[in-house]
Amino acid sequence: MIENLPLLSPDPARADRLRARCHDRLARHRRAEAESARPQHAGLERAIVGGLCVIYMSAVMLIAVQVLSGR
Repeated sequence: MIENLPLLSPDPARADRLRARCHDRLARHRRAEAESARPQHAGLERAIVGGLCVIYMSAVMLIAVQVLSGR
């Protein structure tokens, strides 16, 4: 029974198609990683940090004015 089975050999055309699909998928994955690595909320983060700095500096100046005025 086993003697009647044909020997299996790799199909070069199928291997080439598979290799091309893998390269395409890897390229898409690399592009997606590069796009997700870019900061998308950088403007919002800068605004929040800037606002907190302004609030902090205002509090420092208020305390300095209170100390200098003798309160």
